[in-house]
Amino acid sequence: MSSHPPLAFLAGDTGVARLMRERDWSGSPLGASVLWPQSLRSVVNLMLGSAFPMFVAWGPSLSLLYNDAYAEVLGAKHPQALGHPFYEVWHELQADLVPLVERALGGEAFFEESLPLRVHRHGYDEDTWFTFSYSPVLDESGAIAGLYCACTETTAMVLAERHQRSEQERLQTLFSQAPGFVAVMRGPDHVFEIANHAYLQLTGFRDVIGKPVGEALPEVVEQGFVALLDKVFATGEPYAGRSVRVMLNSEPGAPLTEAYLDFVYQPLRGLTGQVEGVFVHGHEVTALQRAQEALLVFSNSIPAMAWVARVDGGLERFNSQWSVYTGQSTEAALEHGWTGALHPEDRAAPRRAFAAAREQGTEWQVEYRLRRHDGVYRWFLTRAVPQLDASGRVLRWFGTTTDIEDAKKNHQALCDADRQKDEFLATLAHELRNPLAPIRAAVQLLGSPASRPAAREHAVEVIGRQVGHMARLLDDLIDVARITQRRVILKKVPLAVDDLVESVLETVRPLAQAKRHVLVATVGGVGLQLVADPLRLAQVLSNLLNNAVKYTDEGGRIGLDVQVEGNWLSFTVSDSGIGLSPAAIDNIFTMFAQEQSALDRSEGGLGIGLALAKGLVELHGGKVSAFSDGPGCGSRFVVKLPYRTDRQAFSASPVAALPALRQPEARTVLLADDNRDAVQVLAELLRMDGYLVHTAYDGREALDLATNLRPDVLVLDIGMPGLNGYEVARLVRAQPWGDRPLLIAATGWGQDDDRQKALTAGFNRHLTKPFDPQQLSDWIAEFPLAAPQVDAGLP
Repeated sequence: MSSHPPLAFLAGDTGVARLMRERDWSGSPLGASVLWPQSLRSVVNLMLGSAFPMFVAWGPSLSLLYNDAYAEVLGAKHPQALGHPFYEVWHELQADLVPLVERALGGEAFFEESLPLRVHRHGYDEDTWFTFSYSPVLDESGAIAGLYCACTETTAMVLAERHQRSEQERLQTLFSQAPGFVAVMRGPDHVFEIANHAYLQLTGFRDVIGKPVGEALPEVVEQGFVALLDKVFATGEPYAGRSVRVMLNSEPGAPLTEAYLDFVYQPLRGLTGQVEGVFVHGHEVTALQRAQEALLVFSNSIPAMAWVARVDGGLERFNSQWSVYTGQSTEAALEHGWTGALHPEDRAAPRRAFAAAREQGTEWQVEYRLRRHDGVYRWFLTRAVPQLDASGRVLRWFGTTTDIEDAKKNHQALCDADRQKDEFLATLAHELRNPLAPIRAAVQLLGSPASRPAAREHAVEVIGRQVGHMARLLDDLIDVARITQRRVILKKVPLAVDDLVESVLETVRPLAQAKRHVLVATVGGVGLQLVADPLRLAQVLSNLLNNAVKYTDEGGRIGLDVQVEGNWLSFTVSDSGIGLSPAAIDNIFTMFAQEQSALDRSEGGLGIGLALAKGLVELHGGKVSAFSDGPGCGSRFVVKLPYRTDRQAFSASPVAALPALRQPEARTVLLADDNRDAVQVLAELLRMDGYLVHTAYDGREALDLATNLRPDVLVLDIGMPGLNGYEVARLVRAQPWGDRPLLIAATGWGQDDDRQKALTAGFNRHLTKPFDPQQLSDWIAEFPLAAPQVDAGLP
């Protein structure tokens, strides 16, 4: 696999694009892809972005590069064909292709239509036809370096055309042998004067000549045909019938049989212009009617609306899906009645599409909204293809109309998610840069010999405060990731609601006092008790209260109200702050969402706090909702957790007495991390606690020092050069004295499986960076100098 990073011209998620990115081209005639000339890159980028079959044959060996659409043309030759010489890939066509390739390499661009080729691509020889263009491709010097081809396989079309021609010839023969029926009837009684073989055949070869139609064909009288003849004779107006149903006796005495006819009744006029008879001509279309009925049944089985329309857009027929969706009857929708279901703003779109496509005789598509039977509008995509006559004139349209409402919403959701991702990355960069500025200034101040003690003390406070802010940001990100992956395990214990509320108020009270807010808490009941994870529940309520404090102007009112509501325990956080718009309420618990009006008031954050709160509440089996009367009208956030009113009271466990403090015994500590600044600062802090500290900056140095010093405690970074922390831990544990020291993993990887890896490698403890140095010092102080027992689990 190439060691070069992905190149822009090889971007894309198609199969061929991935193959081209993953292949090491350095040994091929084309050379490493990073060195390909710009002309070749441009052609490759064009191909990979196209759904039309394309290839380029490049260089003296005509190395073949192509896209996914052309891979289907290659069949079993793909993927071995990628990068191979063109003539080797199509060796069976070399005699056909050499003259064409030489024309292109000679500088000629040309087009071939339905060229017959006998190919071997699926394990057998097959006749194929291709329509394609060959064009020379120039390199940066202007010389011809290869050829480019855009092609399409027309095998199916050629075979279809052959079949169609054969069918046409067959039908022409049939029509010559059995032409349409013709008859001439004279006088007001419509006496048969002439009837051809087809007409006689249709009527069962009855003797009709010289007889009135009512006598010759008595069964048609009650079916309305004689009345139609009377009308044409009386008015002189012709009549055309399409797919008219008729019941006839095919044989004397036989039962009536059904037939469908296309026919015309044309008045015959004498020398004076008076109607003297009726000329009848037409065709039996029973088979066509059956086929249309079958097509209608089929079209009714598909979810899309299928229809046939005249050139101007007037509907001739459609499947049942139209009426099911719109509620329109067949009579109401035919002709242009269907446009009544269009959204008023979209009625011009299909009209323009019909008009434009009628002039060009091409396929077209358009999107518009249609009213459902219940009044709801949804987006639809209509695609139509024309039926053309021999001159290319449009006869009618065949089309489908498909519901794309959900697809549009999904597309919009993807766009919104992409926008939120971009906004989140920008916010994350902003939130991480903000604390870095005061940290950098404080470090510079600490490094200045002219700084005063008070200034140095302030600088230390600034660093601690800003690092704490960054740590909280990282903790929120990790918590959200764990909730998304369903890897958060709640530690539920019985807790008193009064204690929980007081704990949360202690956390938020300094922030509220700083902004002179009135902070009010109400617990509706005495001795309310709940089984929950106290840390996670406190995290949820603190988050909601902190938001209320931040987004309420000074001197506002913040409330926390706890009430029992049936089987729920309700925590309501209310404020008199900036409020929420309806759009914000719909998205407030979405990842990275922030109310736009709150951005100028924000005191920092990634916009994930409410998403985190929602996830934690749902893990408890509860639900959280947001309410507001609008911008400037304050907000309410309601957390509801399952609650049993018959829960028995419990008593808190007594707090064990703390052991007496003792002076730390001198312990030898080895710190190993390739971040020298981090190691040196941590070493100084531990030395201030009375420990003998040694440092190493890679895994090999750490192992050598450990072998010589045999320290009591090893604090190892995992991602060190030379040997990583896991390897050092295993090698230490393999020593005769290796079961004695305390091994602590210090790493930025803090997932559960990372902790398990550390345990398996021999570590006793696991610290996730950034960690509190005091925690590390406490662990070292607690560690007995006697041989330690490995923890059953890592904290």
